[in-house]
Amino acid sequence: MVNPLSAADLDALAAAFEWIFPDIGAVRPLRVLGSGVRSVALETPGGVVLRVGRSSDAMEDYAKEWRIGKFLTAELGSIVPDPRWHSPPCEALPFGALGYRKLAGNTPVWGADPGPAFAEDLGAFMAKLHAISAAEARDAGVPEVDAYRRLLGVRDVVEPALMTSLNAQEWSTIRAWWVAFASDARMVSERSTVCHHDLWLDNLLCSDAGRLAGVLDLAHIEIGDPAHDFSAPGYFGAAFMRRLVASYRSSGGRFEPDEAHRARRFHEAREFGGLAWALEHDDADEVAVAIGKIRGGPILHPRNFLW
Repeated sequence: MVNPLSAADLDALAAAFEWIFPDIGAVRPLRVLGSGVRSVALETPGGVVLRVGRSSDAMEDYAKEWRIGKFLTAELGSIVPDPRWHSPPCEALPFGALGYRKLAGNTPVWGADPGPAFAEDLGAFMAKLHAISAAEARDAGVPEVDAYRRLLGVRDVVEPALMTSLNAQEWSTIRAWWVAFASDARMVSERSTVCHHDLWLDNLLCSDAGRLAGVLDLAHIEIGDPAHDFSAPGYFGAAFMRRLVASYRSSGGRFEPDEAHRARRFHEAREFGGLAWALEHDDADEVAVAIGKIRGGPILHPRNFLW
């Protein structure tokens, strides 16, 4: 469980921001937007979002977003945050901080389809993201990743925990899935594009009119297999995914049978990455959450997206 910030904590952070970011405007009172293991998100009265690191992972994310943020906002526009303030680690902020003007909108509701307009907008955004020049992105500092190989790499980390946490039938199904996934020749992609890699509902903002208003957390952006970007939106359901894919294609995106196959596989594998992170950081609460998601997920409860 993450410890909440006390009034003294908020006062100390406000003093640090006033010293480190003298041009940020009024800082007090700070409002807590969210708090997790990696970071805490705060908002100033002037509408600046400040993310404060709680781990070295967050520190590295902030440095990456600061490095590539200007390039991405130039390519994608105001729908993504424009990093304006950045602090590397210092005494007051041991894991650094990153700030940007708050984007309008709210995160979609878990378990609910955000609607056809949102699906249309997200599909068009993904097509625009995937159309960014990979060469220019590399020059701007966007790293490359093989998402399939990265997932294969977590197998040895997660299997011992799953073997002892699942019942015999569940474990047998998961083990067979891993064998098939590791030998699936269709998972090797010849395509590499700029990808977000975590288009999860917490990283998406919806306007009151049901449109896509913002896409957050640029730290996940890497050059890789575009099929991976369809894994997280799969939680919005089959009808949503059909509309999203149609919009993606009509906006110039390529989504052929091999991309659809890899997208389904990445969706099935999604929670293994979260479980690996929780195990590596010895976070028992997050381990339990991740195992619960795997238990209720698409490997043990197959879904048909009818792509």
